[in-house]
Amino acid sequence: DGGTQHLWVMNTAAHHNLSPASFRDPAGCVVYQDGVLKRLVTAEGIGDYRRLMSSGLYERLIGEGLLIPHREEAASSSWPDGAQSVLIPEVVPFISYPYEWSFGQLKDAAMLTLRVAELALAHGMSLKDASAFNVQFRGCRPVFIDTLSFERNDGGPWPAYNQFCRHFLAPLLLMKYAWPGLASYWRGSLDGFPLDFASALLPVATYLRFGSLLHIHMHARSQRKHADPAAGQREIAARLPGGRDPKGPLIGSLRATVENMKPRAFKTEWSGYYAEANHYSKDAGEAKRAGVAEAVERIKPRLVYDLGGNTGEFSSLVTRLGVDCVCFDADPLCVHANYERSKREGDIHMLPLVMDLSNPTPGLGFDLRERLSLFERPQAELLLALALIHHLRITWNVPFRRIAGFLARLGSHLLLEWVPKDDPKVRAMLSCRKDTFPDYSPEGFLAAFGEHFEVERAHPIAGSPRTLYLFRRRP
Repeated sequence: DGGTQHLWVMNTAAHHNLSPASFRDPAGCVVYQDGVLKRLVTAEGIGDYRRLMSSGLYERLIGEGLLIPHREEAASSSWPDGAQSVLIPEVVPFISYPYEWSFGQLKDAAMLTLRVAELALAHGMSLKDASAFNVQFRGCRPVFIDTLSFERNDGGPWPAYNQFCRHFLAPLLLMKYAWPGLASYWRGSLDGFPLDFASALLPVATYLRFGSLLHIHMHARSQRKHADPAAGQREIAARLPGGRDPKGPLIGSLRATVENMKPRAFKTEWSGYYAEANHYSKDAGEAKRAGVAEAVERIKPRLVYDLGGNTGEFSSLVTRLGVDCVCFDADPLCVHANYERSKREGDIHMLPLVMDLSNPTPGLGFDLRERLSLFERPQAELLLALALIHHLRITWNVPFRRIAGFLARLGSHLLLEWVPKDDPKVRAMLSCRKDTFPDYSPEGFLAAFGEHFEVERAHPIAGSPRTLYLFRRRP
């Protein structure tokens, strides 16, 4: 199960806490015991696990940085009944999900999955599922996290083919041709995008490209035609050159389709924000950057959230200091630009994610516990809320007290940029609507935030009517 690397758990017997996301795979599960994340291998999965370790596949995957490494725990009486082996994997610092990724992140996760599948075939094994939830990001680097996703290759159909198309190819094509933020609609269907749905939405141009024609349109038609998925896959594989095993040609064709895919040049409201911004003077920009650097030096956080961070201009100040930063923004093109820049620069501390803070990620899946809400992920020691407060209060009409309570659940310190009513941006926001915000004043703002935070420092931003406030959450 691809959601099994997180630390949110429920009580079970023998002092082991079973992850609520880890219940579908009979080969094993993930537990949390005495502060240590562990993966239990059952009798159902031990044969394939030993084959993975003896075939040379594990070493190859680790050598290429494709799979989370693990060590094996010595046999112990504390093992739960039925555990044939216990693995202690490296823990991913921050869990994210495909509906929070940009086009570039989803494409890189797809290419990683296909590379893992190709290497498995070369070592006599097969990837038995191709869930996007089996991939996580360590900064700008994707990594496969499900050690038990491998089984002996029987030479038959690839059971993960349809899932790969639903989880990767269909959303990538929809993000390319329809809208770059379409992955966020994944929250409504965690098993990916149905191929009939994708086929109906994609333009005629996709019928003229072999990869999308075969793996989406013809695949969807084959599903309607054949009750047996294996028969449909054989029909599709027959159109590809290759040997008797259909997995290799299918994986190779998918790789060629995804590898050549590029996002379209959409224009969004915020994608050119910094390039076109005229509301900051040079002095104001420098003062704001100095305020961020000073807050990081003062608090010395291990994790920073940049809320509404756009393309990561201020997040990158944090990561250059060696501090992990999750940069959230609602605009998928901004997140994509941040991710691509972070990749080019090798920024291992930056994790850009798509998130609308007026509608943040909830708990999802069975029992609403398979996938973590934003609140169930690690709290940050420092929140950056720069040029955010006026959007939440005026655009989304969220009261200050609700905003303050929300931020207090995310982190212990807050660097907030106050944008007054006489600021050009706020004047523009109010120019086409009635001003129903009598509390939008320094006094109203500080009174509401004072219920959750104490002011540590306040710095007027030179050359601007704005002010930077550094808050500490009340005990």
